[in-house]
Amino acid sequence: MNPSKLNKRITIQQEITNKKDEEGNPVPSEWKDVVTVWARAKTPFGKGFNYEIFTGNTENAVNTVNFFMRFRKGIDAKMRVLYDRRLFEIRAVVDVDEQHKEICLVCEERSIWQK
Repeated sequence: MNPSKLNKRITIQQEITNKKDEEGNPVPSEWKDVVTVWARAKTPFGKGFNYEIFTGNTENAVNTVNFFMRFRKGIDAKMRVLYDRRLFEIRAVVDVDEQHKEICLVCEERSIWQK
């Protein structure tokens, strides 16, 4: 891995659930920043990487982006990436070449953010 290519600042966020207010009522979940790191963003090319889905009467575009960063434990597909004020759902976390040096976050950005 060439550290000079890690030129994008991303923040990994985790959803906080099961919170309750003073009266014991459930509170809607919120997202908390876990870590901010340097990464490399790469958009895969080819058929199937960018596509559109239809939900009801709306059309949503889905954009796939891979973020490469130094290896770090504790990152999983329940988290999301905040990059350039855009939100990306993590679909997979891949240990590149199984060497524990670099991970690839396979992410999707939707035209309308859905929980």
